[in-house]
Amino acid sequence: MHSLLKLSEGAAISLHAADYMAQRGGLCSAVTMAKDLGVSYNHLSKVLQQLDRAGLVAAERGPKGGFALSAAGKKASVGDFLSAIDGKIGLDTCLMGDRPCHKKECMLGHFLKETNRRFEAVLAMKVSKLAGRK
Repeated sequence: MHSLLKLSEGAAISLHAADYMAQRGGLCSAVTMAKDLGVSYNHLSKVLQQLDRAGLVAAERGPKGGFALSAAGKKASVGDFLSAIDGKIGLDTCLMGDRPCHKKECMLGHFLKETNRRFEAVLAMKVSKLAGRK
């Protein structure tokens, strides 16, 4: 079965990396982060570069360098991190997208509206709150 959420692997990595950095609080090595998260170092590096360009993480070069959440990244929402990687997030109200059945309302419309409402709450959640979970 296909997922209702259309998030790229890069977007998922961005959330895991944000959570990882938030929990540690200081500079994090990309090599160590990739190993701990079980993701490709190359893919993680590209994601971290995008997050750096978006102002959500700060990169420090050098032998003791690494990545950390920027001040903006610490205040950012889940949606900010996902949008930095995948662009604007669209929430569909029909599983087929363009309503090929030509009905006024999707047969699963109520389910999709509720799912979208709940997902919007997650998108608005601050990444720092996620890091504080037990």
